[in-house]
Amino acid sequence: MPEYELLYWPVSGLAEPIRLTFVVAGIPFKDTTPLTDPEFNDRKLALHPYAPDAAGLPILVFDGKVCCQSRAILRYIGRLAQHEGAFLYPTEDPLEQLLCDELIDLSEDLRRPMSATVTTQYKDAAEKEAARRALLAADGECTKFLKVLDKKFGECFPTKLTIGNIYAWSIVTMFRQPTFIPEIPADALSPYENLTKLHQWMSSLPAIKAYYESSQGRDNYKPL
Repeated sequence: MPEYELLYWPVSGLAEPIRLTFVVAGIPFKDTTPLTDPEFNDRKLALHPYAPDAAGLPILVFDGKVCCQSRAILRYIGRLAQHEGAFLYPTEDPLEQLLCDELIDLSEDLRRPMSATVTTQYKDAAEKEAARRALLAADGECTKFLKVLDKKFGECFPTKLTIGNIYAWSIVTMFRQPTFIPEIPADALSPYENLTKLHQWMSSLPAIKAYYESSQGRDNYKPL
């Protein structure tokens, strides 16, 4: 098996679903961040195939190749990774694959409005905080997709692990304190019974539980 190196920032973000796919399948990988590599920024620019025009992360390095785009990387690893004898990206079943991709796209609908606040220019910190809190108000853009995801998991709770479940849980958990987005209210996820059930299931899987027991800054990914 190739030696995989994943380069990303020292937060969950877009790399966390990829990390977890490696973890649950028992595939070794090197998790490189600015905290583990003092030459991180120079290496990122030297390796990135889109540089200098763009240098977004994560990137995956293996077998002399450098691959970009988080969800493309996730699907690639998901085709290789297995959990309890089943591939995490079920390409052999078109319907299962469709449902998996639907969860990923729904989770992106949830993530994008909050992600936009990172690049938007605000006049001060108070305006930025207000914008982020508005996304989680009763009629907020993020709230509506939290409701949709909660309903979806209520109608059909997972019976096996896929990259769709992993992606949804990873993104939803970014909205659970303590998180790297400090403006998110502490009770942001409390109304969502099925997302809480998903959290307890995912965070209690032995490989995931062990991973977060030794991970710093990821207390929101641990069992409640």
